[in-house]
Amino acid sequence: MARKRLPSTIESLIGSLGRLGHSPGSVDLDALRAHLELPEFGATVEDERVARALRAMAAVRAFVETGIPALKRAVPTLRAAVAKDNGITWTLRVAIPLLEAGRMDVRIEAAPERDAADILAGMAARNAPTDRLDALRAALDEAEGEIVRALRKPIDRLRSQILVDLREVGADAAAYLAHMDRSLRSRPFRFSPKLARSLADALAPVRQRAKAVAREGSRLRRLQDQVGFGAYIEKFGAARRLNRRILFHMGPTNSGKTYAALQALTAAPTGAYLAPLRLLALENYEALCERGLRAGMVTGEEILGEPDPTHTARTIETADLSRPIDVAVIDEIQMLSDPDRGWAWTNALFGVPARTVIVCGSDDALSAVRRAAEAANESLEVIPFARKSPLLLQEEASPLEAVEPGDAVVAFSRRAVHENREILVARGHRVATIYGALSPEVRRAEAARFRSGEAHVLVTTDAVGMGLNLGPLKRIVFSAVRKWDGSAERALTPSEIRQIAGRAGRYGHQDVGYVAATEPSAIEPIRLALSGAPTAPAADTRFFVRPDLTAIRSVAEEMGTNSLHEVMTHFARATFYAGSPFQPSALEEILEIARLIDRARLPIEEKFVFSVCPIHRRDAIATGMLERWSQARAIGATVPALRASMAGELDYQERTVKLASAYLWLARRFPDTFDDVEAIRQMRGRANDAIEHHLRETATRKAERRTRRVVGTRT
Repeated sequence: MARKRLPSTIESLIGSLGRLGHSPGSVDLDALRAHLELPEFGATVEDERVARALRAMAAVRAFVETGIPALKRAVPTLRAAVAKDNGITWTLRVAIPLLEAGRMDVRIEAAPERDAADILAGMAARNAPTDRLDALRAALDEAEGEIVRALRKPIDRLRSQILVDLREVGADAAAYLAHMDRSLRSRPFRFSPKLARSLADALAPVRQRAKAVAREGSRLRRLQDQVGFGAYIEKFGAARRLNRRILFHMGPTNSGKTYAALQALTAAPTGAYLAPLRLLALENYEALCERGLRAGMVTGEEILGEPDPTHTARTIETADLSRPIDVAVIDEIQMLSDPDRGWAWTNALFGVPARTVIVCGSDDALSAVRRAAEAANESLEVIPFARKSPLLLQEEASPLEAVEPGDAVVAFSRRAVHENREILVARGHRVATIYGALSPEVRRAEAARFRSGEAHVLVTTDAVGMGLNLGPLKRIVFSAVRKWDGSAERALTPSEIRQIAGRAGRYGHQDVGYVAATEPSAIEPIRLALSGAPTAPAADTRFFVRPDLTAIRSVAEEMGTNSLHEVMTHFARATFYAGSPFQPSALEEILEIARLIDRARLPIEEKFVFSVCPIHRRDAIATGMLERWSQARAIGATVPALRASMAGELDYQERTVKLASAYLWLARRFPDTFDDVEAIRQMRGRANDAIEHHLRETATRKAERRTRRVVGTRT
């Protein structure tokens, strides 16, 4: 037989509400049932009892809205927590200061005693927050006194322990007190008979953490002193002793600013040219040799030329900051703002020991150069340069189908470059290709093919913007005006557009340079850039810096650690102090590499060298190879030459060249570990040849086929 279902209490309440003249929708039925303490099914509901409950609930709601705020103002030590059904839980909060003047309060929470609880219940039932208020205050004062008396001894012991801590941390007491205060404010203690016995134990780890924070604060202040602006500038002692004169050759591409700087360099008894690229260092080394100077070249991977040169071409990362010279030329000074490599320009700008420092670049860098000169108390003379040949924007879009000999089509990814290249080759063009993943040797060879006429169209990324001699280049054609900057896609800045566009119409080769775009929507951004529209001021104008070995050693000694990751993290914190003019360069990537290198048991100085090795830090194969190399160094093994297949695809050969270059870079620092240098050089040469062969073959094969088809049709 089926069990009879009891009627729902909610249904009974709905009937009662109807008889009392209330709409069920105007009442929280679940809250009403809970207030009446009725079961879910089978309850008998009396209308009078329901009416009294509704009046009581209305009074409590009114008390929650108006009475509780009034009561809190009258009795600040009282706290109220209101549940969903408007039930009220009361708490008395007592603050017991651990030090004089109310500092560092231990907050104790307790439920009101019975008398106080009865008074509060009556206030809530009648919404009468002033009813028996004096009696409530007296009851709460008595309860507070009992709590203070019960905790007097443990609080006195805790106060004594804190005073001992303060003597221990000494000058860092403020950091200790601040941490304790923050911790205590966020940690109320519930009063119970066991609290007196456990309070000291409960706060012992808080005290230990406060002492650690105080010591850390002291350490950070010392590190800040070491990396502060004044300390950073003064560490370049050789530069500071020379009372340097800084000249800023400021102007756009193709204005002759770098040429004038190199004229001054070659006329000086001693000097150095600091290049943004190995390719530029090589070209200017050759130019110095052609002028009959005792010249040398230094890059991260190699040293060429005379053993004791008077003039040296260097990549900027290898700048000699100890040997005084007469003239130094720092090219592309706007690279100060580059998050990955800007630290090298910062070091050179503040630290190259030359009596005359000539910096070359666009006007975007003027404010930074001026700030540096003022900080170092050195003179600055700005020498403006104007473009030597006009640069004209073509108002109509020029699609790839309209590309002509002498054009360079610019895109902003390797993939887009190859897509453009395929389209142009299919239309019968002989194409040279330049993008960042290609080695300097291949870029130089491709540029030579374009200059010689073997290729009459160039497809490129913004790598075309510096370091290449592209004499026949008449027109720059932008296939995009947006780029991926490593974290997001963004519009090109006016400065970037001008830098690229300015490569068209080289003085001495062309009378006029032209700029075009494949899409109509790109015309206006290019027009604004060429009209001189300023690049929006950088939100962060701090100089990028990277620690040197001296800083790494001092921080490691200060921290008592051999972990490069910990040292770099603390260096970043010290560098980021409020008001610092510096910011760490490429912090996230360096920290990730440091975590890998820490697995090798190496001196921290050697770990640092591995961490800054120029590899593709987002390539898992490259970072894995770097980790294995560091492990080999740690166990005293030698690292043989890489094995590579010359039949690999283009991206495989590009990675091979990059890894070979990293091997050669490390070989200069650790020749006993990376001792297969000649084999690596040969392998890199073969990989470069394979890349260049691929680019030549694929750039001409389709064009030749097209030509043969056309000739065959005519005959």
